[in-house]
Amino acid sequence: MKNPLTLVAKAGYRLLSVSAASRVSDIYLGAKFDYLAHFAKKFAPNIPTPKVTLVIPVYNVERYLELCLKSVRAQRYPNLDVILVNDGSTDGSLATARKYQEKLPLHIVDQENAGLGAARNAGVASIQSTDFLMFLDSDDALAPGALNALVGQAIATGSDFVIGDTTRMKGLTRLKRRDTRELFAMGNQLRKTFAELPKAIQDLTAWNRLFRFDFYKASQIEFPNGVFFEDMAPMTKALVESKQFDVLAETVIFWRVRTEGAKSITQETGQSQKITDRLASLSLQKKILLSAIASGRATSENLAEFYSRIKNHDFKLYEKTASQKQLDLFAEFLEPGI
Repeated sequence: MKNPLTLVAKAGYRLLSVSAASRVSDIYLGAKFDYLAHFAKKFAPNIPTPKVTLVIPVYNVERYLELCLKSVRAQRYPNLDVILVNDGSTDGSLATARKYQEKLPLHIVDQENAGLGAARNAGVASIQSTDFLMFLDSDDALAPGALNALVGQAIATGSDFVIGDTTRMKGLTRLKRRDTRELFAMGNQLRKTFAELPKAIQDLTAWNRLFRFDFYKASQIEFPNGVFFEDMAPMTKALVESKQFDVLAETVIFWRVRTEGAKSITQETGQSQKITDRLASLSLQKKILLSAIASGRATSENLAEFYSRIKNHDFKLYEKTASQKQLDLFAEFLEPGI
């Protein structure tokens, strides 16, 4: 017999995760961001501050985009440039973006639909000069004070990039991401190499980290076009290429789990093409890791942590929906006996 408290907790979670709860949450956060846009403490006021460029790819997110842009405005970061790439949206996303050009240093790059990777690359290509680069997905939101925390950390250590924690936002619920909890449970990790912190392979999303732009360009990081999970291999490359990076055990992103309309890429686990692209990305990640081990920039422990992540996360996402052929391909990444 199941624990009654567990049943009550699950019922409460489902109730707080419905579409109506998501709208209530957005109203509350929107009001909070509006307040902070006027009254939040600015980063190091009255002294020169490094320039941060945010690249926001947008495709048919009219329902979510305004909260995203409100969260950017609430940062009150004094040296900010926002590049919004409209990737062929057919809804009202572009109109929402134009409305915020009066409230933010917002530049719009308008292009035909080419996918998330191409949109991010287009945003980076349009940067004329900046000190730091950050990506933000248009259905997510920056946590209050996120840019201050990330920039402050990067200045303090001089690291190539800083990875921040993520809070999963579904309706009115707030939970830490399962797949990265072990990494952030270790607390702040400063001036680390990939060999020193193998668990960093748990977190390969592009949108919760601040890069030094000169490092990003020198490392020739670029997202592949026309595929899903386009950020996993480039972020693996960033870990390998960096001389040092930081992990900040502080929420910098509210990551939305959609409860209405089209699901996000990470929520869709049943589409065959997405499983195929996930497997292709894993193959590329493994190739990067093996090359890094050969050159002394990673160790067998990094590879073991990579396999562990696949076993405990990647494989579990798809084991019920993958074809037998795809399951056989997953098996190549799993440790013997699994």
